[in-house]
Amino acid sequence: MTTNLNGIDVVALQQFAQGVAEDANKRHASFNVNTQWKGQTRSVAKVSRYSLAGETYSRDFEIVADEPIELLGQDSAPNPQELLMAALNACMAVGYAANAAMMGIKIHSLEIETDGTLDLRGFLGIDESVNPGYDQVRVVIRLHTDAPRERVEELHENVIKTSVNYANFSKTIRMVPTLEVRED
Repeated sequence: MTTNLNGIDVVALQQFAQGVAEDANKRHASFNVNTQWKGQTRSVAKVSRYSLAGETYSRDFEIVADEPIELLGQDSAPNPQELLMAALNACMAVGYAANAAMMGIKIHSLEIETDGTLDLRGFLGIDESVNPGYDQVRVVIRLHTDAPRERVEELHENVIKTSVNYANFSKTIRMVPTLEVRED
């Protein structure tokens, strides 16, 4: 087996997975995003750190969000729903690349398309019985590889089973909101 497949260092991935399996101190990754409202429908999220196996690592990224003009924004960036779907697609793409590499499958091309429809009555508080979120999200994976169909289906099942954001979309997450009010 080659040690680099789909841009993934297979040996390093195997060693990382083995370390996580064997050492309880290496089992956790924590992520943090701080978002500030910038007026109207625009916000800027800053990614400054994450923790892996008890170590904190610095990061320096900004993620801008805005709404389209029709939704009272300035259309200066993707909206939160588009960013949510992009996060799902990106997570699944990593899953396909890494799992395929571990299975010895070379990916020639991969495209993931996600779409969903919201009923705005829930978001706008017009009808309390309407879910403000998605009731269904469709995901189409277009994968080109030389692997036999059975192996590709096994790869797909592995990704669906292990993708963090697929799990986040398909299962309930316990949210822990805390409101801190600044009083002048």
